[in-house]
Amino acid sequence: MPIFLLLLPVVSVATAQTPPDTLHNPFPLGRQISGGNFTGTVWVQGLLTIEDPQPIRVGNVTFAPGARSHWHRHPAGQSLLVLDGVGYYQERGSAVRVLRRGDTAQCAPDVEHWHGAAADQWFVQQAMSREHPRGRVLWGAPVTDEQYQRGSAQEAAERRAVDSLTNRYRLLAAIAAHNTLGDQERLAFALHDALDAGITINECTEVLVHLYAYTGFPRSIQGLKTLMHIVETGDREGLLTLRGRGPSAIRPAGTRYDRGKAVLDSLVGRTTTRSDYGAFAPVIDQFLKEHLFADIFERDVLSYADREVVTLSALTTLGGVDPMLAGHTRIALGQGISQAQLIAVYQVLENIVGRPAADTARRALRAQLSAR
Repeated sequence: MPIFLLLLPVVSVATAQTPPDTLHNPFPLGRQISGGNFTGTVWVQGLLTIEDPQPIRVGNVTFAPGARSHWHRHPAGQSLLVLDGVGYYQERGSAVRVLRRGDTAQCAPDVEHWHGAAADQWFVQQAMSREHPRGRVLWGAPVTDEQYQRGSAQEAAERRAVDSLTNRYRLLAAIAAHNTLGDQERLAFALHDALDAGITINECTEVLVHLYAYTGFPRSIQGLKTLMHIVETGDREGLLTLRGRGPSAIRPAGTRYDRGKAVLDSLVGRTTTRSDYGAFAPVIDQFLKEHLFADIFERDVLSYADREVVTLSALTTLGGVDPMLAGHTRIALGQGISQAQLIAVYQVLENIVGRPAADTARRALRAQLSAR
């Protein structure tokens, strides 16, 4: 047995719990099942049948923490949509997948698999499976604790990765906010924190260069001078060696305007047209496409997600730019930055620029989430 499994606690499956009010489940709980083809307690609610030569059954299953199905297969396959919570899904011979709200899983016909809730999380799924002459579902053996705990280990690894990325976003937000304010003393502390956490000198430099498109050359140049002092002092003391990689060479494909438009289109997830202000002043449209989205965004020292955190932090600190804040919030979510990560960023900004500014960003986030 792998050693990490020995270090994990044996799962204690709840049998007398009821779903909390905070669980997002728009459908009735349905029939409670304890045992049978499940370990732990689940609730099953049939929703509808899609009429077809082979009808499709759609149902809702709510798993208590630690509950899971036995191994099973569907002769006609199965589709899963996660409505809330955290759960696991595994096909025989494959690694465990951690499923969260909004995730889907598609199981091919006759592939043996299981699914259920994380050890400390409720899990709500909608399941769709087609009728078949051999039946909709063929049940197998229970999922052992060892098999189940592989899901716990995978979830823990993913949590560590998310926590690390969230901390990175917090550090980038602090640099952006202090530089936007022009507070060089506190910027120095934020840069030291970032460097201590493993963010490279070149990444810090890129943040300050990126910001000039939003806060102007004076702020960026002052920020760069603050970073230069830290680097020079650190080099003399032998403390700073992690400069990191620079930008990759750009292989031009088309004009700078076309390249910039392609980047913008990928960020917003659709083909963009010229804005009203771009039609009024075509030169600003040209500068945005050629310089911001080509010259700057094409530099791969920072990811698009990093750049959106920096941009949102600058816009929140500046204030009075609500349409831009809304647009970049939408882009940030599209780049995979989670609601929880943005909330963590806005808490950092609240500590730096105050609650009213942070609340403006939070309202923009709520509006974008409601519109999705």
